[in-house]
Amino acid sequence: MPSNIVENATGASRAGQPLVRARGVAKAFSGNAVLHSVDLDLYPGEVVGLLGENGAGKSTLMHILSGGLVADSGTIDLAGEPVRFGNVSDGISAGISFVHQELSVVGALSVAENLYLGRFPRTPLGFVDKVLMRASSKALLERVGAGALDPAREAGSLRAGEQQLIEIAKAAGRQPRLLILDEPTSSLTPHEVESFFSYVRNAREAGTAIIFITHRLEEALGLCDRLVVLRNGAIVSERKPAETSREQLIADMTGKPAIYDYKPRAIDENAVALSLRNVSDGVHIEDISLEVRRGEVLGLFGLVGAGRTELLDVIHGVRPLKSGYLTLNKRTFSPRDPSEAVKSGVVLVPEGRKTAGILPQHSVRDNAAISSLRRFASRFFSDRSGEASRIAAFTKSLGIRMANDMQPISTLSGGNQQKVIFARALMAEPQLLLLDEPTHGVDVGAKADLYTIIAQAAERGLTVLMASSEVPEILALCDRVAVLSKGRLAGILERSEMSEDRILTLAFREH
Repeated sequence: MPSNIVENATGASRAGQPLVRARGVAKAFSGNAVLHSVDLDLYPGEVVGLLGENGAGKSTLMHILSGGLVADSGTIDLAGEPVRFGNVSDGISAGISFVHQELSVVGALSVAENLYLGRFPRTPLGFVDKVLMRASSKALLERVGAGALDPAREAGSLRAGEQQLIEIAKAAGRQPRLLILDEPTSSLTPHEVESFFSYVRNAREAGTAIIFITHRLEEALGLCDRLVVLRNGAIVSERKPAETSREQLIADMTGKPAIYDYKPRAIDENAVALSLRNVSDGVHIEDISLEVRRGEVLGLFGLVGAGRTELLDVIHGVRPLKSGYLTLNKRTFSPRDPSEAVKSGVVLVPEGRKTAGILPQHSVRDNAAISSLRRFASRFFSDRSGEASRIAAFTKSLGIRMANDMQPISTLSGGNQQKVIFARALMAEPQLLLLDEPTHGVDVGAKADLYTIIAQAAERGLTVLMASSEVPEILALCDRVAVLSKGRLAGILERSEMSEDRILTLAFREH
């Protein structure tokens, strides 16, 4: 057992018998060991933060605890009794609910129907009791901080954060003894996060054991009673939040300090690559004027609904321009669609790799090459060997970890999937790289790698416009930041002016 693992009970929540006691849990896939003899205790009324890089084994361990996978070896006791679940239903019946990061909301059904899918309440005559279902749905939604949602609304019309709250409310409705939350706040607004945390604290007080998986270390430090770090399939540390730091947790997760510090770049202020003048789309953004210099990383910050994604979509031809004009390298630029933007040298790495980034059933090679097919094609045939050699070069330079480039991209970790999307963008040899939440949902190690990739691209003269909702990310990478507030440009800060307080003050200007 590592010397930094907490061995003694830490307060009332750790007293007595653990709810879950796992010993020697191991799992391998195709001979590749993913978990190595993991020991873990979970106590009633305790929030345990489970941290680690993508591929560390967190999801595999949670699938074993909840019944989605069967361990190759080891034992699991639940409330003092040995258990071996054959499927997820067995886990749910035993009081274990797992809220996955990937949403499983049925878009064509109402919010209430999603909450009670598979267990609709019935009237004495056997019909679905819609009145009771809507009333109880309202109570469930209020419990997790989503009381503003209409239970009768079609779930597919909701944004991702609201759908995430439906998943959490559905799990809460089962009154679980163990609640597993995988990146539950990744799509929530700050207000929704606070309401959700209130629910977690109330559930803890009621005696629920909670596992909180997150890449947001500040949230883990503020919410959890205990922080457990997995690295390469083994638990390497177990710490109290009050006795550790963000830097220590990063070192635990990666085996090395993974803090990325801003490195100044020599930028010619007169070399303007992209210019926007009074740009509006008529709906989300209005009268935006700014310039991005060649070789610069310009941050685009704003609260939810500020118009960051919409502005990138206008530049990339996804969204039509209603008024104003753009120039790219001093030439008028008005793409009618993304393919025209790519031909002009403008490439977008979109937000949400699962929904807008990857082709999950296709290989790594196909995903990387899709924006560069013309470069590898003659009049009638595709040059597969040239394509493979280019991808191999980017795989090495970006540090993409995989068995080979013909394996499905869905088999890679989230961080490596994101690197493949970066490879796709860079293989198109762009003049302007648009990034929308480029490190969303990746671990701190992969995040540091992506920061290095972006900075090195800028050093080579690539112009980067990066939208991010994380102020630390803006401060780590950007030479300047343009702050949007409710669709308007609230201000542009030079590097010497940038601070968390000043950025947030501008973001709230129109609120």
